[in-house]
Amino acid sequence: MKRNRIGLNYALNGLKIALTQEYNFRIHLIVLVITVFAGLVVDLSRIEWLWIIIAGGFVVTLELINSVIEMITDVLFPDYDSIAKRIKDISAAAVLTSSITAMLIGIIIFVPKIWTSLI
Repeated sequence: MKRNRIGLNYALNGLKIALTQEYNFRIHLIVLVITVFAGLVVDLSRIEWLWIIIAGGFVVTLELINSVIEMITDVLFPDYDSIAKRIKDISAAAVLTSSITAMLIGIIIFVPKIWTSLI
C-alpha cells in the first residue's frame, strides 16, 4: 500500500509542476473548467458528459506528454538541431489535433443546446 501512495505522490507532484510551470497546460485546464461549468448550465446528458470528459482528458493528457517530450528533447539536444525541432513540432501537432477534435465535440454538443435556448 505504501508503494502505491508513493506513486500517487509522484503523480500529484507532476501535476503540481505542470500547473506551476507549463502555461499551455494551465490554458487547457481553464478551458476544460469553463466547459464543465457550461455543461452544468445547459444540463448535459450522461452521454454528452462522457464525450466532454474523454475529449478534455485526452487534451490535457496529450499536453502533459508534449511537455515531457519537449523536456527530453531539450536535454538530448542542448543546441539547436533540426531533428529536435521536428520532434517538438510533431509533438505540438498532436496536442493541436486533439484540441481541434475536442472543440468539434464541444460544438456538436453545445451549439444545438444554445440554439434551442435562443429560439
